[in-house]
Amino acid sequence: MKQLLRPLLLLASALILSACATTFSSQVSVFQEWPANQGKSYIVERAPAQENNPEYKFYEEELRRQLDAKGFQPVATGAVPQVKVAIIYGSNLSEVQFTGFGHPALYDPFWSLHFRRGYFYRPYYFASDPYFPLRASDLNLRRYYLHQLEINISDAVTNKKLADIRASTEQLSPQISLYMPDLIEAALLGFPQKNGSTTQVELPSKK
Repeated sequence: MKQLLRPLLLLASALILSACATTFSSQVSVFQEWPANQGKSYIVERAPAQENNPEYKFYEEELRRQLDAKGFQPVATGAVPQVKVAIIYGSNLSEVQFTGFGHPALYDPFWSLHFRRGYFYRPYYFASDPYFPLRASDLNLRRYYLHQLEINISDAVTNKKLADIRASTEQLSPQISLYMPDLIEAALLGFPQKNGSTTQVELPSKK
């Protein structure tokens, strides 16, 4: 009996561990004209609104760490950098799913309230439909937030844009700070990536 139970216990443990493992999923789009011999000494260029922003400075530290891992070097004191790097980031409500009607439904800015895409119901029911009254008690809300990061790398002398990398992820939490390290890593993964590429990137979650 013990010999039979041991493999079963090991299998159960493996299933539990695999269920607990989570990944971070993001979409990364790249447009770049990165010269083969391009130098990588850099400065991080801040917008005026970022200059005294503690949140931004926290993200900048992570950006520098990731750049250093990709072979970029912070410019030496008194030296002229070869590239300058800037980041823009933001979040917005992507969609709201309602699951209290017996069928999953969602809200987005274009379609308003309707049943989940992929389910074929006729007609579509909207929040203003007099035949489909809504009560607050009917709604089980699930809000999804779109977190976005853009990394711009330019020639420090000519200002020519060398790389424009955009990474985004849709998450239940509105806090972009939870995902910024993953977004930066996803954006720089495999740098310099293929020009015009859009890829789905999966990383082990850092949460």
